[in-house]
Amino acid sequence: MNRETAVVAGVTTSVALGVYLLTLAPDLTWSHWGGDGGELITAAVTLGIPHPPGYPTYILLGKLISLLPIRPIALTFNLFSALCIALAAGLLASTAHRLPRTTHQLPSIAAGLSLAFAPLVWSQAVISEVYGFNLLMLALFLWSLLGKRPFWLSGLFLGLSITTHLTSLLMIPLALAYTPPANWPRLGTGILIGLMPFLALPWLATTGSPVIWGQPTTISGWWWVVSGRIYHANAFALPAQEVWARAVVWGKLLIMQLTPVGFLLILAGLHPALTRTSRRPNVLLAATAVLYILYAFTYATLDSTVLLLPALLLGAVLLMPALHRLRAWALLLPLALLLINFSQQDLHQGDDLRVRTETTLQQAPDHAIVLTPGNETIFTLWYFHHVEKQRPDVILVDENLFAFTWYRQQLAQTYPGLQQLAVDDWTGFIAANQASRPIIFIDLHNDGNN
Repeated sequence: MNRETAVVAGVTTSVALGVYLLTLAPDLTWSHWGGDGGELITAAVTLGIPHPPGYPTYILLGKLISLLPIRPIALTFNLFSALCIALAAGLLASTAHRLPRTTHQLPSIAAGLSLAFAPLVWSQAVISEVYGFNLLMLALFLWSLLGKRPFWLSGLFLGLSITTHLTSLLMIPLALAYTPPANWPRLGTGILIGLMPFLALPWLATTGSPVIWGQPTTISGWWWVVSGRIYHANAFALPAQEVWARAVVWGKLLIMQLTPVGFLLILAGLHPALTRTSRRPNVLLAATAVLYILYAFTYATLDSTVLLLPALLLGAVLLMPALHRLRAWALLLPLALLLINFSQQDLHQGDDLRVRTETTLQQAPDHAIVLTPGNETIFTLWYFHHVEKQRPDVILVDENLFAFTWYRQQLAQTYPGLQQLAVDDWTGFIAANQASRPIIFIDLHNDGNN
């Protein structure tokens, strides 16, 4: 990276990070689809395995991050997300500055900041989630691939990105298209090296962490986690009757990520008259973005919009030919995005999740068995119970996870006094244990106990 490109990357990263710090959530939050934050942080602090595919690279790095003297620990992980996406924006600007080669720095900075201030991207920069880290790995992959760096290095970043989110597999066709077939072995070697953190899952399963999904100490159990088998049913599973409604909502959402003007600039950037190189590279990037959009669109969950982030990364690269023509005027696009989205993405005032959770935990009887209804509540209680050591006397048991044999086996090992764990019988479990401990039900969505 030459001095000029380094300046482009540094300015973009610094501006993005500065804005993120102004809008960062100060604590654990469910905002912006952040309900998994408590689970991810708890798994990282205790060296466990969160929901499939286990995110081992995030967990191992997160353990180091948790040692920083910043409290609450959730703030440390929010800062990590902000830094990751700010760096991704800087790398994007650096990459865009070489496509086409230009002496004008401002259009490249505008491309990076347009990515940084796209609302979906910004939303993940101010909370604890894996998407920011995944975006950084993908930005490194594109920086290497489009910058024509060693093929093994591109493969390494691609492999690491897959360990941070399985949707990165959708980048493999792009990697192959940009790599001469004679160099596919080098690319593949890099990918395999990048995938090696998955080999840490059997060890992580033996750490005694309270957050260990599945049984990755066996080959079949390891593959169950790594392949994300539990979520396969969601892929390409959007019901036909919901297609039109989602198309209307998502059409508006996609256009507003970079504003209608930005969307038109992307289309203009695909025209060969605006590029100094072959049209083929731009078409390959656009095709990969479309692939991500189709996958996210047909993924049958409410939060599938966050799967669009890699498509926005590619879209920001495709902005560059048109932004190059605009020169300094290109900065109007990220400025507009900043002004439009600031209030919507601003979480610096925090919310009441901590107060609500601590109040509810304080009201629980001594040595109670606390029953929970699913993801957000159990993940949040894991964080306060295991990371911040609040109410160490209670036992947390989740109704949704109770259906898994591996979860009940973990409960039996951790709490030998619990009864009726051999079978998936929730009612029987409650009846068998209510004589020995008080049992309460907590749903943080309802602000209290039932």
